[in-house]
Amino acid sequence: LLSPRPCTLVSTSLRLPQASVPFQSFAIMPQIPLSVNTMQGGAPPPQGGGGAQQPLLAAQSVLLSQKTSECCRCCCCQPNIHWQLFLDDSNPSPTVERQPIASISEDAPYIGRCCSFCMPGSRATKFSVREGAYDEKNPDPSKAVLYTIEKSQTFGTNFFVAFVENGQIRCPCCCNLPYLETKGPDGRVWGRTEYLCCLADGNMCISKFMVNDGQGKPVYAIRPDTCFGGCCPQCKCGGRGRNCCRIPFYIRDPTTNNKIGDAQICDLWAGMKRECCTKRNMYQLQFPQGIDNNMKATLVGSALLLDMTLFEQNED
Repeated sequence: LLSPRPCTLVSTSLRLPQASVPFQSFAIMPQIPLSVNTMQGGAPPPQGGGGAQQPLLAAQSVLLSQKTSECCRCCCCQPNIHWQLFLDDSNPSPTVERQPIASISEDAPYIGRCCSFCMPGSRATKFSVREGAYDEKNPDPSKAVLYTIEKSQTFGTNFFVAFVENGQIRCPCCCNLPYLETKGPDGRVWGRTEYLCCLADGNMCISKFMVNDGQGKPVYAIRPDTCFGGCCPQCKCGGRGRNCCRIPFYIRDPTTNNKIGDAQICDLWAGMKRECCTKRNMYQLQFPQGIDNNMKATLVGSALLLDMTLFEQNED
């Protein structure tokens, strides 16, 4: 090393026996999980579970189906609500057997669940997303968590005041409103969906959401079309099966409020048994074209927040 003479590098070649596998099979190729946000230059999350993101990455439309029955949900009987994610094959029948591409398991404090009726969307909760089918009663430790969708304790979208002859009196909240953050297995925030104050755009009776990326930049606005001068959400009817009657929440440009193609989150008719007996909801998610997998996972959280804030209170 102390010699002033230049060093000469000698290259050698590796010869393998004829029966050995080709040399190129020994090349070290990094396996980057499909959940990496390569468009934003994000660092890849830890290895494990990335393969489960492949169906979601390739899908343009998925179905979010509620797994937990709410037929006995009342008062202090408030179970965690689990979900399953399916590829949308455009089959109008909700009874067709499908294999889930992911399972979404909720873990929320009991007291927070009991307050779901009084303050919808207020509870702290954590949804863990795993590949394929998952039995929450018999947990499988080999099922790695792909990402989580979570929130801390907040106010609800409104709070219950009193029962009256024709229904309920509720007062809307305008601060510390519900949200859901989507996080990778390394804890990095991929995106966040926020419920907006009823006074955000002057339409007090219309629920609306804002979707931000991991840096807090607004990416999408979510809200339905309206009728009667902006006082009511506009329903769509006339389809077959699950599409017979629905209220689409369209995914829009956050600045212009224009719809982005056919992208939407739509509450579907889940069938007579599911709607009237087990009271399990089903949503269709049509993603905007060209978005990465992190934002698709964030929009799954948007659908969960929509259910927490708008539909859960009707079944308590």
